[in-house]
Amino acid sequence: MVKCTTCGNRWRAFQDRSVPESEKPEEEMLVEGPRPEPTPADDIDFIAAPAVPERKPPVRKKTPRGVVVGVSLVAVLGVALGGIILFRQHVATLIPATAPVFAAIGLPVNTLGLVIEGVKSQPTFQAGRPVLSVTGAIRNVNKVSTEAPPMRIGLLDRTGKTVAGVLVQPLNAKIPPGATRYFAISLPDPPAGAEELDIAFEPAAKGPAAPAAPAADHAAPAAAPAPVEAQPLPANSPDALKTHEQH
Repeated sequence: MVKCTTCGNRWRAFQDRSVPESEKPEEEMLVEGPRPEPTPADDIDFIAAPAVPERKPPVRKKTPRGVVVGVSLVAVLGVALGGIILFRQHVATLIPATAPVFAAIGLPVNTLGLVIEGVKSQPTFQAGRPVLSVTGAIRNVNKVSTEAPPMRIGLLDRTGKTVAGVLVQPLNAKIPPGATRYFAISLPDPPAGAEELDIAFEPAAKGPAAPAAPAADHAAPAAAPAPVEAQPLPANSPDALKTHEQH
């Protein structure tokens, strides 16, 4: 049906047979429409990002010069003190007055080069008398011969107080380098409250010291009293024998 757009009449229209079937109308082509033009940059709203504050490097505080000098001085003194403690033996040998200082801080030094070792004590009897036998050895650690000074033997109670003691001089006191001398000392009548033995050299001892006593097993026998001739009692003594007169 075909309708006229002007008069409104309608009629039937038929396909023209003269047109070959092979000639078909061209397929409808799809034509892409014009693309939208890009929006100008002026129409775009730009939002500014929040400003990040620039990090400034931290300001280094200058150390006062006095602090630097003080730290350096402490370091130097520490190194010097460590060297003195490490070589205190040589320091005390050159300056003997420093030996008591080292001993006071718990770092005793051996200025003599002699060592007392192997000390043993044993209670025993000599001629029926109680004694404390003390034995030990003196070793020379020097490279030269050294004479042993007197030794002080002391007995201490539980509080550390000396309750008995004696000053003795070792026999054959000159000791060759690396050699050892043995000693045996007897302390008569040791107090009952003695609990500790203290033995040390006494270089500053004044006056002659008693020689070391022999060991307990080599003690000399006690001297017996000299015999006394018996005499008769006086006649007037009540214990005198009565005499009988001859008649």
